[in-house]
Amino acid sequence: MSTTLPAVLAISGSDSSGGAGMQADLKTMLACGVFGMSAITALTAQNTTGVRSIQDTKPDILADEIDMVFEDIPPVAVKIGMVSSADIINVIADRLTAHHATNIVLDPVMVATSGAKLISDDAIAALTGRLFGMATVVTPNIPEAEALTDTLIHDQEDMETAARRISEQYGCAALVKGGHGTEDANDVLAELDGTVTWFDGVRINNPNTHGTGCTLSSAIASYLALGDTLPKAIKHAKKYLTGALKAQLDLGHGSGPMDHFWKYR
Repeated sequence: MSTTLPAVLAISGSDSSGGAGMQADLKTMLACGVFGMSAITALTAQNTTGVRSIQDTKPDILADEIDMVFEDIPPVAVKIGMVSSADIINVIADRLTAHHATNIVLDPVMVATSGAKLISDDAIAALTGRLFGMATVVTPNIPEAEALTDTLIHDQEDMETAARRISEQYGCAALVKGGHGTEDANDVLAELDGTVTWFDGVRINNPNTHGTGCTLSSAIASYLALGDTLPKAIKHAKKYLTGALKAQLDLGHGSGPMDHFWKYR
């Protein structure tokens, strides 16, 4: 007897150390019960202590990756992660539009935890101008939400204001994540109809947080593919991420990866 699974496409960069990027995306999708597929935007040589080198995928190759997936196993949801150039962003927008992609979860990887900009100004303009409006939800952390709204976020009221502003300005739901610099891990979702939902999270005392953003956004895409509403998908994704952090996996000399398969140990 044959079986089937909802398929989800990850469009993101490869992390050679396996904790973030495409490797985290596919591990998360497997653990959350969907069939993960990949379109790799860049090769990175990195480990838990840092990134040594990056090679972007040629735009025509990336277009082929996306087309080949949609032509054979159309994904029910799409997660977009690291996209570092305007050319790559435009290709993704063109191909996803052509294939009428749905349930798009966009993790706008723009600003490092240190505050350093990770992508150029023209790439940020392409990201906000072309991909945000296609997304079901964008998932900025606090530094990214600050960059998108040109404001400083000090407390939960500021987080909610930023989520509303991003949603109204770019025409997508916005989940502002409270993990950076706040005492808790509460996140806030602003939807297009004005609904605001808070998701309480317990801050896990674990220095190994490599790949948390990639993992959360992939889990949200997975649960959307399984039929959850957006608030329910976020709730389930946060529960999955919390379990991965609570497993206290300790690998590498820097900020290490999480245990994506914690539910099955």
